[in-house]
Amino acid sequence: MKLSQILYKQHIGRMTRRHWYAHGKRTPYDLMTEKILTSKGVQIIDSEEILKPKPTEFFDFKKVNFLRKRPIPKDQNHPDWHDRPCLVYEDHELLVQGLAQAQQITKTVVFENVLPANVESLTEQLNLPQETDTLVQRIIENSVIFDAHQELLPKLKDPSRPAWNFPRQMGITDKRKISNLSKKLIQLCDCLSGPQVASTRSIIENALFCYPFEKEFDQLMFTLTMDVVLMSEKPLKPADQVKKDHDSMTLPILHPMTPTVGMRKQNIYKLQNLYPLISGYHQKNIHTVFIYYDKTSVKNITEIETEETQVFGRAMMKAFTAAASTARQKYGTDVNELPEPITVQCIQSDGKQFYFSVYQLNTLNIDGENGMKNYCWTLPKLNLYNVGGYENGKPVVEGYNPEVFRRILAFYKNN
Repeated sequence: MKLSQILYKQHIGRMTRRHWYAHGKRTPYDLMTEKILTSKGVQIIDSEEILKPKPTEFFDFKKVNFLRKRPIPKDQNHPDWHDRPCLVYEDHELLVQGLAQAQQITKTVVFENVLPANVESLTEQLNLPQETDTLVQRIIENSVIFDAHQELLPKLKDPSRPAWNFPRQMGITDKRKISNLSKKLIQLCDCLSGPQVASTRSIIENALFCYPFEKEFDQLMFTLTMDVVLMSEKPLKPADQVKKDHDSMTLPILHPMTPTVGMRKQNIYKLQNLYPLISGYHQKNIHTVFIYYDKTSVKNITEIETEETQVFGRAMMKAFTAAASTARQKYGTDVNELPEPITVQCIQSDGKQFYFSVYQLNTLNIDGENGMKNYCWTLPKLNLYNVGGYENGKPVVEGYNPEVFRRILAFYKNN
């Protein structure tokens, strides 16, 4: 047995017991803290009340009614019911007689295949860089072909086989193609116009206009959405002087049909004037409206194929609504004879075909066919391209027409 070294180590057990005996029951000292704080108006709360667990709150299901309110029946007891019916026109609707009917409703004279002289001269004077056409073609490819967004496309229909169900396809919807194309072309116009012009322009998307009016003892209301509205600080100058020989300019004859043929009648409506901007905004004047024409949503109720004159009529109705709403915003809701004409430029497109027009509102007194009339200049439809998509797995853009972008840029720069 080997003896280890003796260590004289202190035993701390007694010291620990004595320490706990002396300090185990300490008497708290009164530091007068509570008295001083109370005298100064500070509220003292017992810490035990804070540490107590909060009582469980149970939700009272009896106080909440989870049942939906029943919709108000659309009958004579409806708060917005009127005995006098209102003829309404909205975004998805088309006029039966197209442009001729739009002329009768808005009392407008059309100058076909021509634009105002100032717009035509501005188009001819444009001096664009050489790479402009390349940029526009790249915009077409990015908007129509290379967009990674995929949605379920509308069902395909064959008139000769109406019961046949085609396989559903994924791809870029027409509305998205038009939206991407329009916004990118406007952005390119900003870059080419320079800061002096671009600083005076602003854009509003999905601007809602509502214009109620009476025409020949009928109550009408146009509720239309402008997909993109280009605003400017200064209003556009009138495209042409108002001619005094009003009776020499005739409107198309629809007899025996009335100008409001085919328009929906409603007894439940609310007459209101809507304009997308307040009067104090510095860029409050409508410069150009961009309208999307989606063939899947804008069509005839009878499912008859849409005619080109109906597309032109839709553009005129929207341009008139924008101009008339501007007139009421500037001169009041009771104005009929305008102090000066209001001019609005309109571009309607389905992503491939473009319709250019300029509308000049001379009067809001549109009863009858005599007296002062409104003016509208239109161009025939122009194709931006002929083919845009994939062929044999390759992206292809064919038949590019540079005149379309020149027209858009001329509209953008027009003052």
